[in-house]
This record gives sequence, C-alpha cells and structure tokens, in this order.
Amino acid sequence: MIILNNEQTKKLEDYAVANGGFDHTRLMENAGASVCRLISEITGSANKSVAVVCGIGNNGGDGFVVAKRLLESGAKVRVLLALGTPTTDDAMKFLRESEAAGIKTLSFVVEEDRQEFAKTIENSDIIVDAIFGVGFHGKVSDELSQVIEMINSSRGMVVSVDVPSGVDSDSGEVSGACVQADHTVTFSTRKPGHVIYPAVDYCGQVHVATIGIDDHVIQEQEHHISTIDYEDVRHCFPKRSSNTHKGTFGKLLCICGSIGMAGSATFAGKAAVLSGVGMVEMAVPAEIYPIVAANLVDPVYHLLRSSEKGTVSSESIPLILEKMKTATAIMIGCGMGKGKDVTETVEAVIRNSDVPIIIDADGLNAIKDDLGVLREAKAPIVMTPHPGEMARLVGKTNVEVQSQRLEVASSFAMTFGIYMVLKGANTVCATPDGRITINLTGNPGMSKSGSGDVLAGLLGSLLAQGMKPEEAAACAVHIHGMAGDSAADKYSQHSMAANDIIMEFSEIFADIEKD
Repeated sequence: MIILNNEQTKKLEDYAVANGGFDHTRLMENAGASVCRLISEITGSANKSVAVVCGIGNNGGDGFVVAKRLLESGAKVRVLLALGTPTTDDAMKFLRESEAAGIKTLSFVVEEDRQEFAKTIENSDIIVDAIFGVGFHGKVSDELSQVIEMINSSRGMVVSVDVPSGVDSDSGEVSGACVQADHTVTFSTRKPGHVIYPAVDYCGQVHVATIGIDDHVIQEQEHHISTIDYEDVRHCFPKRSSNTHKGTFGKLLCICGSIGMAGSATFAGKAAVLSGVGMVEMAVPAEIYPIVAANLVDPVYHLLRSSEKGTVSSESIPLILEKMKTATAIMIGCGMGKGKDVTETVEAVIRNSDVPIIIDADGLNAIKDDLGVLREAKAPIVMTPHPGEMARLVGKTNVEVQSQRLEVASSFAMTFGIYMVLKGANTVCATPDGRITINLTGNPGMSKSGSGDVLAGLLGSLLAQGMKPEEAAACAVHIHGMAGDSAADKYSQHSMAANDIIMEFSEIFADIEKD
C-alpha cells in the first residue's frame, strides 16, 4: 500500500477536485461520513454521548461533519472548540450547519465554558479528536495540552480524525502532549505517522477510509514510501519448475562466526538452508567448526584461520576470495567479532565481489570508520543494521536514529548507493534511488539474540536465488516478521527464541507455494 505525506496528500486531493467533479467541501463531507460509519460499526452511536473536539482548520471541519452525522444517527452530541472559532471558510460552513442542527458548542478559550467543556469530555462515551490534521508540526501549546490531557484521561473511546493530534504526520515524531487514540481514521492512504514510531503508539487501530477518490488515481500519485503486504511477497516467488537442480537456486557463501559466537553462524546458516537456496557454504574459523557443524549439517564448510582474538584471520582472505567465485550471493558479518583482521576481510569482500553482498552485525562495525569502501563495490550491497549499529555508522545517538528512521535510512542508502534495511519495530527498507518500504509484521518477542542473524540468512538466501535486492529486502523482513508473529502465538513473546522463528518458515513457504 502506498503512503502519502502531507504535501502528496494535498496534491492528490487538489487533483481529485480538479478532475473528479466535486469540491473540497464534498471531500470533507465524505471524510466526516467515513468517521461516522466507523464509529457506528465499532460501538454504535444511538443514544451514545459524544464529544467532538475540533480545531480551527479543516480537520476541525471534518469534525463538524462527524458531529452532524452522529446526531442524525441518534447520538447525543456536543462540539467542543479547542482553539476557538474556525479560521477556514469550509470549516466555518460546517460549524454553522452543526449549530443549525441543534448541536451545542462550547469553547475552551471562553473561560465560562471551561468547566462544562471538561465535564463533557469526562462523561462522554465517545470522544472524536479533530483538533489537528496531517499538517501539524512541532509541539502542542501548554494551553492545548490541557485539552489533550482531558481526552487522554476520559473513560470514553477516542477516535482521531486523520492522525492523533500532536503527531507529526510526516516524520512520526511526537514532541509533546499527544492524543492517545483507540482508533484513527485516515483517508485514501496511510500517512508516514501511521507506520513510524513513536507515532504508531498513539494511533491505536488505523482504518483507511475512502472519500470518493478513485483507487487508480491514488495508485498513480507520485510517492516514495509504501508498505509491503503478504500478497506483494507472494508475487515475488514464481512457481518452481520441475526441471531443476541445486544450482538452479543459487549458492550462498556465509562468512561469519568467531570463538564464542558460534550461535550467530548457526542461526544465519540454518535460516538460509530453510528458505530455499540450493546450497549454503559456511566459511567459519576452524575452532568453531565442531560446534556449528554439530548443529547444522546441511552446508558445505570452509575452515578459516583464526587471529589471536579468535576472529577470522586476514590470512584466510585468499581462500575466501576463491570461494566467492562460485557464489551467487555473499553474507558476511554475523558474529565475526572486531579487530583489524575482520575489517580487512570485510573490505576485501566488498572490493572483490561480483555478486550481491549482505553486510550484517560485526561486518557493519568493521567498516564504520571507512565507509568510502562502499563506493568501491562492484555489486549491490544490502546493509542490515539495528538502531545502535546505524547510530555508529552515521555518528548519531541511538535516540536520534530512532526519531529520524526514514530520513537516516534513506539518506545513507542514497549517499553510498546501497540498499539499507534499518531493523527495529516497523523495519525500514531504503533503496539507492530514495524509495522506502516499511514492514508492518513482527513483535517485541523478536528482540532476542540471534533474531538479526536469522534475518541475514533469510535475506542472503533470497538474494542467492536471484531475487532483486529491493524485493529480497522487503520480502525477507516481511517473512521474518510473519515467522516471529507465528512463533509468538505458539510460545509467547517472552519465551520465543531465534530458532523458533526459523522453524516457522516452513508453514509460510508452504503457503507461498500454493496456487
């Protein structure tokens, strides 16, 4: 599903008005009607007490339409003006219509109204938040924060129109007070703030409603952000021909592991084996071979010399380069450790590979001080950092990365010409040309050691099978999240582990293979 920011949404609506035979007030009426329908479907509106809290712009106008529609459906409705009289002609028109229908209006900016204003919110079954829309940026004023606190402290169900007031719709930032919605009704498409944290935590359940704009018009709208759904994933897996052999499905070379980190190599290799690649070759330090091979017998193994630190030695680079010649993709970094030998090994792989490379974990840390090596690559590179690793790559704090996930991922991908998979809640996949895909599967139970290694092995497998980097990244994070969700359902978020995620792959791929 495509995601439109504030500017793109405005262009879409302006185009619809210019070519669709209706005006902005019609769009506002349709938006209000959609919110009313949702409320009726969720909880019913007859005889319910409803407080519609409106701002001074067109989001408030949507709210006035909601109020009038709910009154017509049998609700007991009051309109509460959070910031005073509307400042747009369309919003003012609908306020007058709601008042003409008999709806009482209270204003927070009128001192005499404040006590009744607060009691109305406190005693309402449903509170509709129509204070700010997608155009809000910055921080809510101290005075308006009082209104938001009233909404958040109320006993009623909170429904936000477009986005919860206080959310920056374009960035997903929440800089101050913010409405905590149970449901958010947005129009035509999701907005970035519906899929980026911390804003996601305030949206509740997000519903995308139509306001009369044809779907083909929406899909043709210029955009650079989208989400991936399961049907998108299924389309990336063509039916396998009967006349095949293991070479048909590629060979993944996994360069990973160090003394004390055999588990990382095992998880990555096992995930690759169980996600369709024809052959997995594991290049690991000889000292950990007995551990890895005892838990994973499927791959072919290449034993590397170790440094004094127990990591791969740079003396093994010639062997690695030789094995790279027959691989169709290379995965490097999981559990490799730190040190000069690791850095030299990772840089040699980047400079010499003719096939796609996945760089994960310690592979990322190895090049953080010399990112220019990425520009020397001859083949596509996919990088898979978690927020802490991303922070080290770009010289920011973890908090800064998390508050600017789209910008950080996209900027890095475009600057260095790589494919970026910024892991975390709602993983962000960014391409060298500025396109972004956001994944919505997964759960907190996946925040466990080994989960990232599983993703790296899965992604490497898909690349080795010939999938394009952009598709492989999106499919891998979606399947990884689906498997995590399935594991959480079976074992709980607390008890699930990395191996449980891998063991859910079979059911997912069995479904993908269905006609």
